[in-house]
Amino acid sequence: MRVSLLAVILPLVLGCGDMVSGSKTPAPPPASAPLVTRPAAPETPAAVPDAETTDAPSDAPGDGPVVVTDAGGAMRQAPIGSLRGPHFLRHLYEALARLEDGHAHDDVRVLQYGDSHTASDLPTATMRRMLQQRFGDGGRGFVSIGKPWKKYTQDAIHTGMTKEFKPEKGRHGLGDGAYGLLGIAIEGNDKDARAWIDSSTSAAHLELSYFEQPRGGAFDVFIDGAKVARVATKGAKAQSAWKTFDVSESTHKMEVRAVGDGEVRLYGVVLDRSTAGVMVDALGINGAQIHTALAWNEAHFAEQLKHRAPDVVILAYGTNESLEKLSAAEYERKLVDLLGRVARAVPTTSCLLLGPPDRAALTKGTKDDWKTAPKLVEIVESQRRVAEAAGCAFYDQLEAMGGPGSMAVWAKEPHPRGGKDRIHLTRDGYAALATAFVGDLMRAYAVWRADNGLAPSSRP
Repeated sequence: MRVSLLAVILPLVLGCGDMVSGSKTPAPPPASAPLVTRPAAPETPAAVPDAETTDAPSDAPGDGPVVVTDAGGAMRQAPIGSLRGPHFLRHLYEALARLEDGHAHDDVRVLQYGDSHTASDLPTATMRRMLQQRFGDGGRGFVSIGKPWKKYTQDAIHTGMTKEFKPEKGRHGLGDGAYGLLGIAIEGNDKDARAWIDSSTSAAHLELSYFEQPRGGAFDVFIDGAKVARVATKGAKAQSAWKTFDVSESTHKMEVRAVGDGEVRLYGVVLDRSTAGVMVDALGINGAQIHTALAWNEAHFAEQLKHRAPDVVILAYGTNESLEKLSAAEYERKLVDLLGRVARAVPTTSCLLLGPPDRAALTKGTKDDWKTAPKLVEIVESQRRVAEAAGCAFYDQLEAMGGPGSMAVWAKEPHPRGGKDRIHLTRDGYAALATAFVGDLMRAYAVWRADNGLAPSSRP
């Protein structure tokens, strides 16, 4: 069953990833002291048959050979730390190189879809800060306006709305599926409906995204308390729409007030700085699974992705699926479907599957015997297989934590990195795992630069 399933992945996601080619085979830069324990040496990907090592492995923990050659002579970058298939990130690395070398006039955009780990914006906030410190701050990126759910939180952002606006996510998969980039919109038609976003980070451009439709109403936009526009959302057909407001490079508050003449559906705001840099969008939804995005209208989802023009799309699901009775074949089929949608929308964009962190379950009949859920290990293996066949990179967070049993250890540390529920991490835990991820990503990027004849970066 799996063989036939994986056989259909490549045509579905053709173009989602790229191969690395080149003549140089440098050793990776020295790794800094790891923040998490890793296995001594990850295995060579199974999709590289008859691989030959073309360079000696470094002595950094967790590193395999830098470049391997498959039976057909294609060059593939071997795993670095817990990152497998780094050569599939060529589009992202090219964009980062243009930015780092002063040739870019646009931002590098990272979109991460996922569940509550992503929705917390704790790991993505660490990733955002690290990448922006290295490559420049392009802006805060996309955030929802209002409250798509009660405890919606984003780093350096405060949002709110009156009760006249309601979250709209197509209850139980029903509805038109046009819920914006995040997958949850807010909607209202009362003249007292107000929603706002207040940022403590600077922006020079505020791009508001909303929905045009035949029954659409108008809304007024206020920036820092001053009315700047009235926007009509009534249109001949249903479609996504965007309006950009140029402002002074500073912190700003944007508020939207419905006029009361029809339905107003709002998605969010992109906060963009005047200089090019990195943006990281945390597009997580509490309780989300891989099938969550499959309930969205595909044409609308593609419209949103094309407009955002990401350089990499990260899919970070798996924790909630490990609580469900879902077969590996069913899970892989849904994962293939979502990867196919991403690839059809943005075919040249890099893709990466971010495996779930460890999840521990209490052994029946005990009070404190926590074991890694077998289903979670199965999901990690499914993601590894699908990513390789689909031409996507894969980052194994379970391995980066130290493998099965890590959550039980992390939760009992003097300063716990694992949460009391043994499902989520603490702020320190998310920071440690995200730091490890970015570290492996940057080491792979350094190898890619050297392999493609680019000067080594002067930045760490």
